[in-house]
Amino acid sequence: MNSPTMANSTKKLRVAIIGGGIGGLTCAVALKDCPNIDLDLYEQAAQITEIGAGITVWPRTWVFLKSMGLEKDLLAILPEGYSDEPKLAFEFRISDRKDGFTFHKIYAKGGALCFHRQEIQRTLLKHIPKSYRIHLSHRMTRCEESGDCVKMFFEGGLEATCDVLIGADGIKSVTRKLFPNEGIFYTGSQVYRGLIPKESFAKSYPNHKALEGPIQYCGKNKHIVVYPISGGRIINVVAFFSNPDDEGKSLDGPEIRSATTEEALKMFSGWEDEVGQLLGSIEAPSRWVIRDLRPMETYVSRRIALVGDSCHTMTPHLGAGAGQAMEDGYVLGRLFSRESSQKWERILQAYNQVRHPFGNMVQRNAREQGFFYELNAPGFENITTMGQELSPEQVSLLRATITRNWSWWEDDADEDLARAIGFLSMYLKS
Repeated sequence: MNSPTMANSTKKLRVAIIGGGIGGLTCAVALKDCPNIDLDLYEQAAQITEIGAGITVWPRTWVFLKSMGLEKDLLAILPEGYSDEPKLAFEFRISDRKDGFTFHKIYAKGGALCFHRQEIQRTLLKHIPKSYRIHLSHRMTRCEESGDCVKMFFEGGLEATCDVLIGADGIKSVTRKLFPNEGIFYTGSQVYRGLIPKESFAKSYPNHKALEGPIQYCGKNKHIVVYPISGGRIINVVAFFSNPDDEGKSLDGPEIRSATTEEALKMFSGWEDEVGQLLGSIEAPSRWVIRDLRPMETYVSRRIALVGDSCHTMTPHLGAGAGQAMEDGYVLGRLFSRESSQKWERILQAYNQVRHPFGNMVQRNAREQGFFYELNAPGFENITTMGQELSPEQVSLLRATITRNWSWWEDDADEDLARAIGFLSMYLKS
């Protein structure tokens, strides 16, 4: 296959995005104000869709989404709209016992904005310019970077070229193979995921805490994240269980499989009653393996930029993976809109200067936070079985770590973009 853009003006920069997930779509929308770019997006599936369930948009990511003109569409999904007033982001409980207790609450400007992945995806697709070409059923098997282009090879013998490649092809990224990295590893954690209709759940358990807002249940080697999605109509449940000694080991079998309600209930036997009420209300849970990526040394080469899980696959313990993918795409797109696309080398360098340290920081903090939720972090060596009493010092350490590791969500998003623009200006003068 010849490049789809060969007939277009040579003055336009030929950009290809590999992957139609949230990171790739955000980048495509952020590039919409760049008339000197000719863009093709390649998606391996026959249709663009997202697996998984809920994602959370935190304050700094919300700033970026508003800047791209998505606010109206996204607000139509939220049941109570949006305000800048501090709202409950999460309540945290020690729950691996019958007498569970709340030990901390954190608040964020606007609270936790919770969506179904497909709601975000549909909104992004709505805002992609009609001039951009989306190629479905295009699974890239490898790519080659040369002095004058990037060549892409797809299943079935199809080929294409571009001037700049944006790798948004996820945790199993083919694009990342061109970069020095230590690869994906098994974290020792797995998770049951499930959705519960709020209306029916409220009839059965009218006083349940999950009806009041986002909540996390913590305990030895396990924790559960619960929050509403789809305009509050659905309760999203994510129940983690871990064996830290299994980190880095090989794992046979599928990474995602069907599970049973009984299986999930047995895993959390002995936890407080409201945990059992939640897990028992999931009709068809699925079971997922949790993997992580060793931190990357860089997110860019000369002609390639990585975004999202391609460069910072992270554990979900800060609810940050999707948001960081969107921030990558936004910053990269905005840098292209600030300067002539012919300065693409400098644009990629400026993107890397800002997003590489920030993405790696959030990735590192997310991993650390998972150990604290499950009482496996330094300072909890004496907690070896579920239900053990925590000392006041340990409870204080939990509060302090949670507060610190979640503090990034209110960092000034516009300041990050301004820093990237500053780096770009510096590079152009050098």
